[in-house]
Amino acid sequence: MKIYNVLIYFVIALIFSLLILIYILLRNIQLRTRAEKELRMKNEELTAIYEENIASDEELKENIHELIQKQEELGRSGDRYRIVAESTMDIIWEGDLINKKRFFSEKVYDILGYKSWELEDLDLWFTIIHPEDLEWVKEGIKHQVDEKIALKTFEYRVKCKTGNYKWLLSNTKCEFDENGRGTAVFGAFTDISELKEQQQKINNLAYYDSVTGLPNRVRLREVVSDEIENCAEINSKFALIFMDLDNFKYINDSYGHMTGDKLLLETGKRLVRILNENMTAFKLGGDEFIILIKASPLKEEVEVYSKALLESLASPISIDGDMFHVTHSSGIVFYPENGLSFDELLKNADTAMYKSKESGKNTYTFYHRVMGNLAMEKIKMQANLEIALENKEFLLYYQPIIDVALGKITGFEALIRWIHPKNGFIFPDRFIGAAEESGIIIQIGKWVIISACKYAKSIYDSGFRNFYISVNVSALQIMQKDFTDFVLSTIEDIGLPAELILIEITESVLVESMDLVIAKLNILKDNNIKIALDDFGCGYSSLTYMRMLPINTIKIDKSFIDDIKSEDDVKSLTGNIILLAKQLGLNVIGEGVETQEQLDYLKRHGCDMFQGYLVSKPVPAVEIDNLLKREMAS
Repeated sequence: MKIYNVLIYFVIALIFSLLILIYILLRNIQLRTRAEKELRMKNEELTAIYEENIASDEELKENIHELIQKQEELGRSGDRYRIVAESTMDIIWEGDLINKKRFFSEKVYDILGYKSWELEDLDLWFTIIHPEDLEWVKEGIKHQVDEKIALKTFEYRVKCKTGNYKWLLSNTKCEFDENGRGTAVFGAFTDISELKEQQQKINNLAYYDSVTGLPNRVRLREVVSDEIENCAEINSKFALIFMDLDNFKYINDSYGHMTGDKLLLETGKRLVRILNENMTAFKLGGDEFIILIKASPLKEEVEVYSKALLESLASPISIDGDMFHVTHSSGIVFYPENGLSFDELLKNADTAMYKSKESGKNTYTFYHRVMGNLAMEKIKMQANLEIALENKEFLLYYQPIIDVALGKITGFEALIRWIHPKNGFIFPDRFIGAAEESGIIIQIGKWVIISACKYAKSIYDSGFRNFYISVNVSALQIMQKDFTDFVLSTIEDIGLPAELILIEITESVLVESMDLVIAKLNILKDNNIKIALDDFGCGYSSLTYMRMLPINTIKIDKSFIDDIKSEDDVKSLTGNIILLAKQLGLNVIGEGVETQEQLDYLKRHGCDMFQGYLVSKPVPAVEIDNLLKREMAS
């Protein structure tokens, strides 16, 4: 029984122990399950975090790769910027307006001679700007910042480290913050010194005479026009002295252009030496000068100065060992008494100057309104010329040209005359100048060519064949686009052999455009029209033109023929001209032959033809017809 009880206790204890064990196991299982669940959840969280980290890592890698690319690109951009900054001809610069610093590319040294750090202070730049440019440059920059102008261009001078100045073109860009305050400026400086030098040369060509260096007609017009405005505002006046050298053309023709230019240069220097602060000298053209006298000069003051001019310029001038005594004639006008515009003042001064010429030269004349009558007569003359052309008041006279050896007629020169209904017979020296100024010479010239060709055809049809008719052509005519076409078509329409026409030109036609004139003359010559150089010896460079021009004939000017009777050196010169012309294969005509002595001289020296009062003055066509009848009969 006792043993049985012991077993029962043992079994109960065992069962209790098992229950405790089972409880412990179940508890452990529960805890394990919970731990596993928590572990699984943690694992899931870790997995999510891991996956997120992986994604972040990929993104980070991408960002790092992109950053590396950008850094490489930035490096390449920096290299490119550095290459551009180093290779460009410009100075690249940037200015910090907040910290007052400025940074330059290395080109600042090449162009200006400064190291970039020497001009780092923003204000230092202003210390090297030319004093004449500094104020307006500062104002321009201030205006750019104040008005928030993004881009602005400046041109100004900057002192190099050597002390010389260079012109810079500055393209300046300005940056602003959100408050509209300027924070930075940057841009480029371009060295435009050579461009400015070229512009100055062009300006000199446009506004200054190339021989004397004095301001020219263009500049004169600007200055006088400004002075007119100033004087009109303050009720003041000024004077103009119009000077023209006496007999300069003779010196120019005899000694050549180089000597003439040196003479003009010395004259200009003498003018400048006797000017005061109220006077300016100008070169008008040719051998003409203008003196502008400001500050309300009195007539007596201008007269004193005019006398001083006469004395100064009359002193001998030595050029290449030759001494020249040059005088001048001048005309004087006052604003506003003698004109209210530049053109009116210049015209009246020119009129007064010619009055000085008529009075014996080497003097001065104050303009008076009576002198203006001459200009009015010219205007009336031009109006009457148009009427004369319309009313057929012009007539051609003809002067025979004689073969020196045979004594027979070989040609005729057509010379225009004007039969005015009231004023009667008017010679061309009275109206040709007005005709050229007005331009009506073109219509008159065409009438002359047509009329001369028609008369030549009538002579040809009458049976007289060995002749030609010469026609004078002005520079204005030959410069017309249709000149050669007109001449050729006129000859063709009339049915005249072209070799019966000779065109006479003077050397003055070459002043306009030598190449163009020569081209036109070649066209005429290629069509069998003869060309003659008229008034030989009185032009610019006659011997040179003998070679250049497509001419058949030269006509020795009457002034050489007149002097044959008295001047041995002229006799020699005339003979040499004939000899030279013959060596060049040219025919020679002596003009204005009036004496047998002159004709004998021309004959001895081999002159081909002559014309002049010794045989016949210019006569109407009807008298030429009679002359030809007698010639043919003999």
